[in-house]
Amino acid sequence: MLRLLAILFVVSVFIPVEFYTMAGSVRIEPYRIVLGIALLHTLLNFKAMLERADIVDVCLIGLLVLAFASIWHNHDLQQAVESSGIYAIETLGAFFLARMYITTPERFYQINQMFIVTLASLTLFAAYEAFAQHRFLHEIAKQITGHDALDFRLYMHYYIRNGVMRATSLFEHPILYGSLLALCFPFAFMLLRRTRSMVAGVNVIALIVSMLLTLSSAPLLSLIFQSVIAVLVKFWNSARRLWIALLFAGLSVSLLINAFSNRGFFGILISYLTFNPNTGYFRMLQWEYSMDDIAENPIFGIGLIGPGLHDWTRPYWIASWFGNSIDSFWLLLTLQHGLFAAALLLFASLYASFNALNLLHKHGDTTRWMVAAWVMSFFSLILIGFTVDYFGKLQPMFFFTLGAISWAKDYPIWNRQAEELETEQAIADTDTDITRKDGD
Repeated sequence: MLRLLAILFVVSVFIPVEFYTMAGSVRIEPYRIVLGIALLHTLLNFKAMLERADIVDVCLIGLLVLAFASIWHNHDLQQAVESSGIYAIETLGAFFLARMYITTPERFYQINQMFIVTLASLTLFAAYEAFAQHRFLHEIAKQITGHDALDFRLYMHYYIRNGVMRATSLFEHPILYGSLLALCFPFAFMLLRRTRSMVAGVNVIALIVSMLLTLSSAPLLSLIFQSVIAVLVKFWNSARRLWIALLFAGLSVSLLINAFSNRGFFGILISYLTFNPNTGYFRMLQWEYSMDDIAENPIFGIGLIGPGLHDWTRPYWIASWFGNSIDSFWLLLTLQHGLFAAALLLFASLYASFNALNLLHKHGDTTRWMVAAWVMSFFSLILIGFTVDYFGKLQPMFFFTLGAISWAKDYPIWNRQAEELETEQAIADTDTDITRKDGD
């Protein structure tokens, strides 16, 4: 059952956004159906879930409780039930699907390979879309479903740079496509380093080309972060005190910048972590003007943002130019559901990351590279969340990735199995040599 749901989830991620139906005010997409069934399966197997639970599970359940309370406080009970139900499916459903299914390194490997091979196979389609300036995959989906789901601005000059249209492939936005490519890149690259195979090399090149075709800063910044994190992964166990000292030094510098700069630390960070100056400027303004809403509503936030719901305060010229969107996963979570909700998720994410990092040196060669790839992917996902909102299918992918590393805690089992396989292979090779000598 879980294997089927995991495969269906991977498939559903690549189903164009045009494939949906409405149930009242709730939008039903294929990936939500799969994750809803996965969440129900988890609840029916509550005992098995508890056996693998840790502090991350507790934090995520706390996040859902706070989100429900926030929406109820700011809107009404019906809105709280509907919205937190969808939120539970996209967060807990994705997390527990990965947590319950990916219990071995073999399954972790298979799921990552499914994503990488599918993304690599879309590269030629993305190239045609970018250079022909023709979003033909979405047009085919529109003809089948009758739904025009893409933002009309994606067809305008805003998304064409130097004659190249920013590729979306099967996704809702170039940022979603690029971020998913960057999320899968460390595994593909580490696999190439390990196997040196032509197929792995082609996949890595395809992912890089696709990231470039999105013309988005998010995937390229992810690669920069992943390179820095790769150094941390390499020397973490041997120089842990140095890294901790550097972390606290960085926090001290950020506090000084925040105290003496009129833009603040996050304002400077956001303005320089985007390749488009206008985009960086507007993202800086989002942080600046949303802070008063957060200060006034620190516990429950302002609730859901959207037409007929709530909005964050800002000058009219920002509202007319940039709408009501918030281009930061962490800022939006804090604004909507409060400081405690954001703190719970950030703590859970960092706990899972550092827990995997601390166990890395205990893994054997057969699994260490996969854990290292996950650490690079997820750490960069945390950091890029300060400049990108994980909307659409990227939000469940965040939580799916968070749950996909729980198998690493069982490193003694995988080390022992690897040793047994090596011993069996050595015995088989010895027997073969003896047989050959007897034959001679």
